[in-house]
Amino acid sequence: MAKMYPFRGYRYDQSTISDISQVVTQPYDKISPKLKKEYQERHPSNIVRIILNSDYLEAASLWHRWIQTSVLVQDSRPCLYIYRQDWTLEGEEISRTGIIGLVSLDDDDLVVKGHETILDKPLEDRLRMIRATEANEGLIFTLYSDKDLKVDQALDSITGKLSPAIDMTDDFNVRNRVWCLHEEKIISTLTGLFRENPLYIADGHHRYQTSILYNRECGDKNWLPGAPESFDKRMIATFNMESPGLRILATHRAVRNVSGFDPQSLIKKAGNFFKAEKFESLQRLREALSETPHSIGLLVGKQTSFYLLSLRQGALEDGRFMPGVNGCRRELDVTILHQAIFEDLLGIDAEQVTSGEHVSYFRDSDDLAASVRSGRNQAGFVLRPTSLEDVRRISEAGERMPQKSTDFFPKLLTGLVMMKMEIEK
Repeated sequence: MAKMYPFRGYRYDQSTISDISQVVTQPYDKISPKLKKEYQERHPSNIVRIILNSDYLEAASLWHRWIQTSVLVQDSRPCLYIYRQDWTLEGEEISRTGIIGLVSLDDDDLVVKGHETILDKPLEDRLRMIRATEANEGLIFTLYSDKDLKVDQALDSITGKLSPAIDMTDDFNVRNRVWCLHEEKIISTLTGLFRENPLYIADGHHRYQTSILYNRECGDKNWLPGAPESFDKRMIATFNMESPGLRILATHRAVRNVSGFDPQSLIKKAGNFFKAEKFESLQRLREALSETPHSIGLLVGKQTSFYLLSLRQGALEDGRFMPGVNGCRRELDVTILHQAIFEDLLGIDAEQVTSGEHVSYFRDSDDLAASVRSGRNQAGFVLRPTSLEDVRRISEAGERMPQKSTDFFPKLLTGLVMMKMEIEK
């Protein structure tokens, strides 16, 4: 179901920019204002000057100027690009290897399934950017399923024999390497190994939907692709979801500015469907959370009290609990938090969550606890990571998770390989 196409990618000219770490970035939606400033100060040709430029025409002008002045150079032959990341997490050395290529947006057999809710504001932002630049600067992070690890084994055999075209370490101490494959026989073998599999979006839902919309716009204008690299295809990276290197980290939540918030009142109201158990430390709470299905950690007070809220038996079958939420979503901890606690108990609806007025996000639960102790937030909610199987089930069912339900780590860097569209207008 997923046919990959090689393409002539654009890459930074390493004869003039030898340290690629100075010009690549995290995905655009992971870049804080502080990090954006740091990227801008690193190098005048850092890709952040395009992907996070509120002046879309200026972004397009920079893109074309960098090509004209050979800051960015197109590969001479169509390639598939092997992308490998190596890092250490909690003392464990981990790696994952995937393929960067194009998929056709006009391919009726292509199945790309997402799991995250699409929001109008970022969708419009990325659509205005792609209209201006006519390019794919960032990767769509996708997954496929290969339980026999045939693709992984093939990629390992290739990377073991060839030197990478790019080898750099990013800000999170992740080693990123890219190999350029142009041999047609090898490309055919690789693409054939996972052709029958659907693709699942891990990160990049808005950018993928943007490409679909832009493809339709170009078709409505009777524009035609001028090369294999055009508006009718999208640059993606795909990794095996069965690989041990695929990890999802938890994203915890905090709430603030909730009128009349009272911790004990919240716990009492939650008692209709949750059991509340108090713990003496965050560590003990985390241990209990990891062992208890359908549970959420609650942190409240400047002296910080720690509670485990776990669903009472039969709650999921009770029609009074999260009415209107059906299917696989009903069993997800993150849905239970957003619907049963945020909306039903605290009055924070989905629009308010999206606005950022009441909810903020934390990767580290210790940082979350510190924010509650300081009074910056009224309460913290500790979650377990969403599982890969949950991602698969939600995607297969065509359902959607709340925003920031999955945190695939590490992120795929922007600026390693890029695609410029050739269009006959």
